[in-house]
Amino acid sequence: LHYLDIKDGDGHVLEWSTRVSIVKGIAKGIAYLHAYKVNKPALIHQNITAEKVLLDQRCNPLLADSGLQNLLTNDIVFSALKASAAMGYLAPEYATTGRFTDKSDVYAFGVIVFQVLSGKLKVTNLVRIGAEACRFQDYIDSNLHGRFFEYEAAKLARIAWLCTHESPAERPSMEAVVQELGNCSSCL
Repeated sequence: LHYLDIKDGDGHVLEWSTRVSIVKGIAKGIAYLHAYKVNKPALIHQNITAEKVLLDQRCNPLLADSGLQNLLTNDIVFSALKASAAMGYLAPEYATTGRFTDKSDVYAFGVIVFQVLSGKLKVTNLVRIGAEACRFQDYIDSNLHGRFFEYEAAKLARIAWLCTHESPAERPSMEAVVQELGNCSSCL
């Protein structure tokens, strides 16, 4: 997602419909990983970040491999986790359990949704609070100049807020997120 932190007039700003499409594509990708199917075990990505979301020419999102299985030393793993935590992707429970779960991926997805909505790599408390209170000016990228659908913005903000809930038990599954996005007729 190299379209984050673009100043007005400095580069290509993603249109609203493209942002919604990206969020839906990421959600579907993570839900696919988490789903158990015949001959496909359920997987946890463990390292979802904006840098792991690649966009093709049509801005379709592709979720890059976590790469953690390729890291050979604990120091490298710790450095990667420290970087993820600093950017806010690491779920709070990891600090106490030291384990990744599907809800850890859900948390990271919520952070990415906030990033896509705000157009910023760093998600501040103002963005989270603004999303919870439905104050669009606090969490919608100003580069959009008001060209977004409030209903969709509110729905995506609510999803991001739920996904980044402090308690993993309160976070939705990615299947539920995909379903919620599908229930929004204007999000199709």
